[in-house]
Amino acid sequence: MQYPSRASTTMAPLLLTIISAILLQWNVTPTVAFQVPIPITCQKQQRHHRCGSIVLRDSNNGGDNAAAAEAKQLLAKAKAIRDSLPATTEESGTKTISSIPVPERKILSDFALQSQSLDNSYRLYLDIGREPGTWMDPRWGASGRRIECTIDVSFVKQMEDGDIISPEPENGIISGLKKTVTSKSSSLSQVYKLQSAPYIRLRRGFDKMAISDGGYCTESPANPSISASSTLRFCLSVDGTTDGDVTIPGGNLYFALPYFGLLGTDSNDSTPQMNLSTKEGTVTVKQVGWHTGWRREESRILGVFRAVPLEKAQARDKF
Repeated sequence: MQYPSRASTTMAPLLLTIISAILLQWNVTPTVAFQVPIPITCQKQQRHHRCGSIVLRDSNNGGDNAAAAEAKQLLAKAKAIRDSLPATTEESGTKTISSIPVPERKILSDFALQSQSLDNSYRLYLDIGREPGTWMDPRWGASGRRIECTIDVSFVKQMEDGDIISPEPENGIISGLKKTVTSKSSSLSQVYKLQSAPYIRLRRGFDKMAISDGGYCTESPANPSISASSTLRFCLSVDGTTDGDVTIPGGNLYFALPYFGLLGTDSNDSTPQMNLSTKEGTVTVKQVGWHTGWRREESRILGVFRAVPLEKAQARDKF
């Protein structure tokens, strides 16, 4: 039997040291343990033979196992938190969180009514400029320029006493509306609060004109059997604006439109709707002049307008 020489016995620990250094330098992570046979000396027999081995394992295995275990714990905690959150569903514009209905809030435009109800709500399309027969200054609107704008208004129920304007506001809405009545035999209803958007929409929404107050009433003929139509008269207090030689003066604008009563008065389930004319109405202002033969306050035509139900107008205009 041939035994290893003394040189091979001396070189074995050196080789083990070199192999260990190379493994640490390359950061090698062995998947299995490996053995390096090392000759050792048995003192009993006083000879060299292969009677043992040293097992090398990666020193980073314990750290990787700990990191993997920690990652699993974090994932489990995240899943538990996610599962504990309440489910969110959306049905017909209402968000339900934990079975508690929360109404969806809509951002209101400066040109929109503050009330979401469409009952007796209209969009007024104004066309301001020089009209035939107007008593406006001859230089006013002489170029043919026009100001087109829209106003959203709501004629509230007349049976609500809280909407009656009393006493007379400082801007003179009640007295101004009474002065627009042309026939002494006509009867005028009470003046009610006119709900409107905060601003008039000018230049396709790139400009605006503030509205501070408003009121409306109906003028009925003295003999209803002769004429079935009445006149809806309303007023808006505005800041005014100018475009070239066309000016909307600040103050009260007066509107007049044929009115044919209420629709749906026989039904208790629906709100009676105002039946307004689809034709053009007039927009006037009160100014002092001499056109009547003496110096007094006159009604001067500023332009024309049309009233379209708000729901129909929104579907058409997309705003």
